[in-house]
Amino acid sequence: MKKKNIYILAMLLLMTSVFSGCTDWLTMKPESQIILDDYWQSQSDVESVIAACYRGLTDDATIYRMIVWGELRSDNLTAGSPFAYAHIDMQHILNGELTSVNQYASWAPFYTVINYCNTVLHFSPLVLSRDRNFTPAELKRVQAEVLTIRSLCYFYLVRSFGDVPWMGAASVDDTQNYTPAKSPERAVMDSIISNLLTAQQYARADYGRTDYNKGRITLDAVNALLADVYLWDQQYDKCVNTCNLVIADKNLSLVDANLMYRKVFYLGNSSESIFELNFNDKVQVNNAVNQLYGNVGNNSGELSFPTTLGYDPYGMVPSIYSPFDYKVSNSVSESQYDIRAKDFINTNMANQTGQNSIFKYAGLARVENSAGTSSSYLYRTNTANWIIYRLSDVILMKAEALVELDGESNFASAMKCVNQTYLRSNVGQDSLYLKDYDSKPQMESLVLRERQRELMFEGKRWYDLMRVARRENSVTTINSFVNHKVSGNGAAVSALVMDALYMPIALSELQVNPNLKQNPYYEQTTSYSKN
Repeated sequence: MKKKNIYILAMLLLMTSVFSGCTDWLTMKPESQIILDDYWQSQSDVESVIAACYRGLTDDATIYRMIVWGELRSDNLTAGSPFAYAHIDMQHILNGELTSVNQYASWAPFYTVINYCNTVLHFSPLVLSRDRNFTPAELKRVQAEVLTIRSLCYFYLVRSFGDVPWMGAASVDDTQNYTPAKSPERAVMDSIISNLLTAQQYARADYGRTDYNKGRITLDAVNALLADVYLWDQQYDKCVNTCNLVIADKNLSLVDANLMYRKVFYLGNSSESIFELNFNDKVQVNNAVNQLYGNVGNNSGELSFPTTLGYDPYGMVPSIYSPFDYKVSNSVSESQYDIRAKDFINTNMANQTGQNSIFKYAGLARVENSAGTSSSYLYRTNTANWIIYRLSDVILMKAEALVELDGESNFASAMKCVNQTYLRSNVGQDSLYLKDYDSKPQMESLVLRERQRELMFEGKRWYDLMRVARRENSVTTINSFVNHKVSGNGAAVSALVMDALYMPIALSELQVNPNLKQNPYYEQTTSYSKN
């Protein structure tokens, strides 16, 4: 990583002065651009730099990477309308041409947020002696908040790259090492867990207002992230216990099916939201969703749901690879009348473009005709929030962990979890029954399908498939899913070995940091030149 100037904080404050969002808290900013020693005088100074941490998460480059790293390589996404030149590297990834000069190989946006967090952790204790209103309890609360944001960033990095440099100190002077080597994934995971356990002790449970409770780190957000980390780390007992802490919060509830799309994805900050990044058209547009998924001016985004996985809820025979109307056996089907097939994907567009356009996030509302035989899709004119965690995700994390713990009682509990989200979206249909899924592999497949149906396009699917690969220590299963989205043999997008599941380290990072080593799979691959 590039060497930082000792005035990095002054630059940070300059950037923070233009950072703002949809709440008064996000519009807080320093009164002037002042030197380092004169800053950090009050709690409002601390809050201003915390706002920069969140602003870094909502930056275009960060959101694009959440989608590219967590979704693009999976079976959920393929090319839609022609890619803009700025996004042509996504086409390269879809073509299996993932190299170190691809712009999405750069981890810089996440390390920028990490440095903002480190800056708060480094300087906020100074404010205790300068602002009587900034108490030790408030300092602990601040530290919990930024430790969680930093942990979230590292969790994206470790899932996407494997071993990554651990930067635990702010870049504020020339005495620090700005060319760190990679830390082993085990060490990074241990640090993430330790940080989240600390945050768990001090995080605020309730800010007293909905936009803060959904748009800032709360205790529920800490626990949702920690459960996700435990699931990735195959600590299944701890995952279940941590999921239970979130599920027990009576302030969280699943939204009814007929209101789910509007409340969860159009309006945002719903009763099932745990942590989402809030956007405001007056300040910042969610360009990633607008351009990749679509909006009122562009009903067909640059990405789409593969036609090879397609399903028309109004009568066409579904693909055998579709997670909807899935045939468990000759007598049992899943999701034959699943509202998510209608709400999340605009299959009407297939008649115009040959593609199943993404409607989740891009839309305002779906209006079904009185006969229930077709739908009209209305697209949003405003920008969309981006959801990191919601209650259904945590419920299904618990289901996955219970299945991996094995045993009939755990399978029965996992089935109850699956039915919570399944029955919400399949109103009037029968529950799923354990007798129809009488083995661990069948239960694993069920949970994986339900997570795909519930969380498609939310930046989760590739990581879900990676967990399967890591458990099996094999790329066979993940390739069997990803290859379905490509007409023909699909070999170009397959991961040949386990190391190929991870991203390459950007060539620019390797050039400025001699202590970095390329991820093993990409050491021998050649890079292409962009025109």
